[in-house]
Amino acid sequence: MDLSNISGLVLMPSADDIEILKVENEMNAKLPNSYKDLLKTSNGLSTDEGVVIYGTEDIVERNETWETEVYAQGYIAIGDDSGGKVFLMYQGDGDNSVLIVDSGDMTIEHSDIVTSDITQWIKSGFLIEKDKAEDNINWSEYCKVVLIDTPDGGLKDLLKIKNAFGLNISAANLLKGSKNLPFILVDEFPYGKAITLVEKLGDMKIELRTEK
Repeated sequence: MDLSNISGLVLMPSADDIEILKVENEMNAKLPNSYKDLLKTSNGLSTDEGVVIYGTEDIVERNETWETEVYAQGYIAIGDDSGGKVFLMYQGDGDNSVLIVDSGDMTIEHSDIVTSDITQWIKSGFLIEKDKAEDNINWSEYCKVVLIDTPDGGLKDLLKIKNAFGLNISAANLLKGSKNLPFILVDEFPYGKAITLVEKLGDMKIELRTEK
């Protein structure tokens, strides 16, 4: 991972596999591979805008302070914005998303997505959109998840939606609903989490509806 062409970063010496494994053992957790790649380039860093990415020397203490294991089970706090917001990633492999959440309310339902790909976020210089940093949108609200058109992949895509949202509906009824549009998949679903899932799924003809 090359950080040399990204301005405004304060970098640290790289971490090695032993340091990273020690953290994983101490936390009894598997750090995301993309985050480990960052640590192997710079073991913690900060930006001119106040973004701090934790290194192996402080990630354990910071997660204990934020009580991540209690309030955001399955996630790891990888940094903060120096202003009361914490960056979270899901433990393990397969999810490169970064969430942002208020340190006073660490529940995932009240989080917002910073990026669906940490690599792209790094390349942007760890840019955080202003509306996300200032909470101009109420990300703690619930929404309806609505299918507004038949997905291009037909039943295969419908099953992807079913698995992603954990829908308690048979494939036959889901297929039937997709022919009677718009079809409400879920009446109440955490808005922030829904946005994350929709981004991962891609163009699946899903609309999120909230009360105005």
